[in-house]
Amino acid sequence: MLRRTLGLFQVSLSGVGVILGAGVYALIGPAAALASNALWLSFLMAGATAGFTAYAYAQLGRLAPRNSPEFQYTALAFGPTAGFVAGSLMLVADILATAAVTIGFGGYVRHLLGTPLTANALALVVVLGVILYSGVRRSVAIAIVLTILEAAGLLFVIVIGLPFWSDTQYLVVPPSGFAGISGAAALIFFAYLGFDELGNFAEEMRNPERDLPRALYLSMAASTAIYVLVALSAVAAVGAAQLGASEAPLALVARRVLGAHADVTLSVVALGATANTALLLLVSASRSVYGMAAAGVFPTSLARINRASVPVAATAVVLGLLAILVSLGGLQAVASMTDAVVLVSFMLVNASLPWLAARRPAAVPARVRAAHTLIPALALLLCAWLLLHAGAASIMIALGLSGLALVAAPGTRMWWRARLRRWALRS
Repeated sequence: MLRRTLGLFQVSLSGVGVILGAGVYALIGPAAALASNALWLSFLMAGATAGFTAYAYAQLGRLAPRNSPEFQYTALAFGPTAGFVAGSLMLVADILATAAVTIGFGGYVRHLLGTPLTANALALVVVLGVILYSGVRRSVAIAIVLTILEAAGLLFVIVIGLPFWSDTQYLVVPPSGFAGISGAAALIFFAYLGFDELGNFAEEMRNPERDLPRALYLSMAASTAIYVLVALSAVAAVGAAQLGASEAPLALVARRVLGAHADVTLSVVALGATANTALLLLVSASRSVYGMAAAGVFPTSLARINRASVPVAATAVVLGLLAILVSLGGLQAVASMTDAVVLVSFMLVNASLPWLAARRPAAVPARVRAAHTLIPALALLLCAWLLLHAGAASIMIALGLSGLALVAAPGTRMWWRARLRRWALRS
């Protein structure tokens, strides 16, 4: 069994740490190109979608406080086959997201040193593997230090942009209108990924039924506030057009206001931010594999843990897949694919809570039944709206992966075997 060593403070800071990271440091530029001065509204829209979905995670986490939350929550409502689809999609998304932020790390190193991006990213994979095998407490302790560093970098951007706020028109919409704002929200939804990963700490928390919902709400509120303020300051300091054209958008803000030395400083902070996000996503992905293996839907060998309570086989699989993706992908393309896959999984999770409220009323107190129906229903609609703006290729990939997961699900295989047995008997 995994050891219960984590409290509310550690998990909440880990939540903030995995949410803040490559999404805002790298994707704020392309998002500004789509949303113009209304970039803050795109962050708010993406944050609302994530926040309402976090409500479903928080409430379902009280009913099934175990690792691999998408699998556990969806299986609780719709059965193990649907749970396998949701859990598999989120696992793929975790690895895709880790690849995206690792590529972002490699890009910042190239910006500073001129070394090859892929080599930089693979070096980070090796370092993160060493940290992961040292145990969850050490991994989370390192993540907390890096979280403070990356939050400090974003607060720095907020502060240096404050003097320019009064000269900026924040209600100017892009030429494409609300479609541009929605497209930017779909892209920067990637920046909010991570709150869902807190469920993967459930079996290592001392009191998950009480602290998991609190950690979700705290990390989402803090991250959304920081993101909106960063968007306001970045647009005010350099303008949406120049922000959208930059490969290192927040470093551009620092250089414009304080000079070249600030560019280097913020690039170093960005390295810490992307490394931190990659570390926490890897912790969550390996626990997700462990949780599904322990439930019997993945090979049970992946549920093996070592003396440091690390799921060694699951971690090795995740690191291997990450190394392959880092060698093949690009940041924006991988981010768009990640968003589409995550949004489909989120839709399944959001559908689970109202379904349980209607079909299993004994599990849901009457005083919160309406909220358990309306809030996740709104989140489901917002997820569907953002999915429509994720791009046709990303949508097709997400639907294709959903189909593959459905075919590979143990329940589907059992159904086909039963049908074949009946057909053989009739013959």
